Amino acid sequence: MTRILAIIRVTVYQLVGRRRSIGLLVLAAAPALIMLLVGYNTSESEALEFFRTGALPLVLGVTTPIISIILGSGSLGDERSAKTISYLALRPIRREVIAAAKLGAAWLASFLVAGMGALLTAAALGLTAGSWGELFGLMVATAITSLGFVAVMQVVGYITDRAVVIGLAYLLIWEGIVTGAADQVATTSIWRMGASAYAGIVAGDHWGEAFGLEAQVVRDLRDLLSGVAPGAFGAAAKVLGIAIVSVFVLGYLMRDRDLVS
Repeated sequence: MTRILAIIRVTVYQLVGRRRSIGLLVLAAAPALIMLLVGYNTSESEALEFFRTGALPLVLGVTTPIISIILGSGSLGDERSAKTISYLALRPIRREVIAAAKLGAAWLASFLVAGMGALLTAAALGLTAGSWGELFGLMVATAITSLGFVAVMQVVGYITDRAVVIGLAYLLIWEGIVTGAADQVATTSIWRMGASAYAGIVAGDHWGEAFGLEAQVVRDLRDLLSGVAPGAFGAAAKVLGIAIVSVFVLGYLMRDRDLVS
């Protein structure tokens, strides 16, 4: 257990360096700044609507995925590129355990940065519209979204040095265009898994029959989900499944490759 905690601690420090963390924190804070500008120049109802239709997809569909792509691809990819992964391989630890520790560290680092942006965005909504009820849902959605992207990108980062480019292309083409245009494949969208968790937390009780303001909330979130059913537990189960597959795939790849040569 001490070795595993050491791997997690060192990896978090490696991923969240001073220069990298400053740039990523600026990116994470962008939706909060936009929310503040919009909120102070519109009515409370308009600010709430913008949060659901503008700020929320910006946090879950843009900033959190980009942060997770960069940090997730570097968790094992940086070790492989620097040829330091052999030091890990020589330890008496199963490859799957190493992969799981790296995944946990990358997720923690990603959530620390992306979660700070989500917290600031929810705070901006609270300050401008007086609504603080979205904070918990947004934080849970950010954690789920981050874990899904980190799990995928850790495998890609281990395989190729162009993982960030591949991840950004995937985010733009598949997550941004294909799943938004075709409801049949929207369930494969990682950021919509996070959005479905948010919808399940803040509007799950109103999803069937809703009137007035609740009806508008449900309509906005339905457009955002593109056919994905709301639910925090279902979204969490999906990304945990992705994470488990990622760990076992990496364990296989790390055994198949000679890491100590």
